Amino acid sequence: MKIDSRASLVPVDSASPTANQPVDLHPTSIKPLSAPHEHSLPRTPPLPSVQDDLQALELAAGVEPGLFAGSRPAQILEDILERILPTLPLDGETRTLAMALVREELDIRQALDRQRLETETGE
Repeated sequence: MKIDSRASLVPVDSASPTANQPVDLHPTSIKPLSAPHEHSLPRTPPLPSVQDDLQALELAAGVEPGLFAGSRPAQILEDILERILPTLPLDGETRTLAMALVREELDIRQALDRQRLETETGE
């Protein structure tokens, strides 16, 4: 049994004068919108734009690269590689790809650290 939650339509008497009148879909006079009621909901603030995001990124340009150097990031990557990734419920191909990605990041960081040390000691 199907239940229809819509209100039932009132039958139109074909003898009534408005039964066969066409409905005007384009009214000739448009009323201006009235002022919002005092009980209306408050407007939500606009969402941040892409321009706002770009400006916020420019402010972050002063981040010290030394924060990302050193042994701590390498230790975190090694921990992810040795302890966390093997325990995740991943299929073989995804696990292999993730481990290769972390190894590559670890190798790149170690190479950059070596280059940084060489340039600091060479000056």
